[in-house]
This record gives sequence, C-alpha cells and structure tokens, in this order.
Amino acid sequence: MPQRVEGSIEVEAPVQEVYGYWQTLENLPQFMTNVEEVRSTGPDTTHWRVKGPLGASLEFDARTTQDQENEAIGWNTEDGEVQTSGQVRFREVTPSRTSVEVQMNYWDAPGGRAGEVASRIVANPQVMMRQDLQNFKEIIEGTATPEEIQQRPAAATAQSSLVAFLTSGAGLVVVGGGLVLWLLMRRRGGSRSKKSRIVFEF
Repeated sequence: MPQRVEGSIEVEAPVQEVYGYWQTLENLPQFMTNVEEVRSTGPDTTHWRVKGPLGASLEFDARTTQDQENEAIGWNTEDGEVQTSGQVRFREVTPSRTSVEVQMNYWDAPGGRAGEVASRIVANPQVMMRQDLQNFKEIIEGTATPEEIQQRPAAATAQSSLVAFLTSGAGLVVVGGGLVLWLLMRRRGGSRSKKSRIVFEF
C-alpha cells in the first residue's frame, strides 16, 4: 500500500535560485537526512542510495519525469529496492520569497507489510519531511552550511534511538519499574482513604 508524505515551506530566496538548487539532484543529500547519495547517470536519470528501515542502505535508479523551469520537478523510480515517485512545486510569493511544496509516494517497503510498519515506527516520514524542509530553508537562506546540517542529530534518528531503547531489555526494565512504582504509589494513596479495597485506575 503506498505511503504519501507531503510538506511545504516558504523561504527567503528568489524562485529561480530555489528551483536551481533542487534541479541539481546531487544537492539533496546536503539537507535530506535519509538520502546518502544521488549520482547522475544520464541526461534525465540518477542513481540514489538512501537509508532504509532499521539502518539498511537501499539503492534505486530514478528518471526525471517533469522539469518546468521555476515551477516543478518530478521523478519516478525505474529499478531498484525502492519504488517511489515525487514532485516539488515552486511558487513565487514575492521576488525574494518562494513557496516550496513537496509530495512523495512510496510503494513496496522492504519486508512487505512488516517492513512498512517497521519503517513507520523507527522513522516517521512526516517528521523527516519537516526536518528536511527546515534544513533546506537554513541552507538556502544562508543561516547554516550543509556541513553544519549534516553534523546535527536527525529527529528521525533520535526517534529511532528512543524506540530502540524502549524495546531493549534496559528500556523494558525502566518502563516496567516505573509502572510498578506508580501502581505502588496508587495503592498506598488508595489505602489511606479506602482501607477495605484497592482500586487500580488506568
């Protein structure tokens, strides 16, 4: 079942500059946290390497299907471990301000339905989209360099680390211990007012 992720942002930069940055697809790894490499393989074809679920590295080939100057760029995968399509639309708000709208679709997550569920748990695509667009804004507006962006911990990485901790032995002990402590505190509080019975509320 396809996943659709959408996002938008306004940036302080002329539309031709914003479009030109996105048109050079090799720039995408500078601000997209899950894209490791985009390499040109022909006039309208590229090879991508991306981070997949649970740290896997996935590769695919894509073809640019739409390229309207200062208006839109679109692509579809042709071969590889991921099936995806996407479109970026550009709209001039003022001569120095541009609206960027991104829509991405994913099919056949590695591992089937289980892989799709795992990818949603460890890396929320909508969170990643918001972070990527904010990264792009900072780069195009000159408030951060690509190197600075790449050194930051990704929101998705932090989320993945939290999930990994909570599902680990230590995480289960901490959560379980906290629950037992909470129940004991509830029991103690309840015994003061109702000594005849104990009530657990969730």
